[in-house]
Amino acid sequence: MKLYVLRHGETNENITKVMQGNMETVLNETGRNQAMSVRDKVKDAHIDLVISSPKKRALETAALAAPGVKIITDDRLLSRNHGEFQGMTRDQVNLHDYWNIKKNIQYKEAESIGTIFNRVSSLLNDISINYSDKNVLLVTHSGITRVLYYYFNGFPEDGDLTEYESTNCSFEEYEL
Repeated sequence: MKLYVLRHGETNENITKVMQGNMETVLNETGRNQAMSVRDKVKDAHIDLVISSPKKRALETAALAAPGVKIITDDRLLSRNHGEFQGMTRDQVNLHDYWNIKKNIQYKEAESIGTIFNRVSSLLNDISINYSDKNVLLVTHSGITRVLYYYFNGFPEDGDLTEYESTNCSFEEYEL
């Protein structure tokens, strides 16, 4: 089955490179326009169901990009829990360690990569069981798009997952 993935549209925090994690932020005007600009791609994919992160920025993206399509939420599409790093800028964190699957660092509060992969794998398993006859669109966050990319394409030898970088409202297709 085909699985489609859409990262949420731009927020002001994206512009300032703040690690939003599970902060409740909203789309800015550019983000709303980005979401509307992918409508044709979503329409051409014949999406039957949207599964979205419950965060406002993802839900608004889903509603704008896939008008009229049923949207359900799933907490497994929430962004990485950045814990002690939430609200910091990306240049304040060693991202090569933070996103290294081989190191899989267990932080005091921040979610480990292994934990994220487990929850995303669980979601994909449920989708393959419950929605195998549907074209499903996931609307989520940059960290989850990164996990999905490496889930379907394999890990780099050094474990550093920072090479893949999605953009706001990037739209990708995978075979599940």
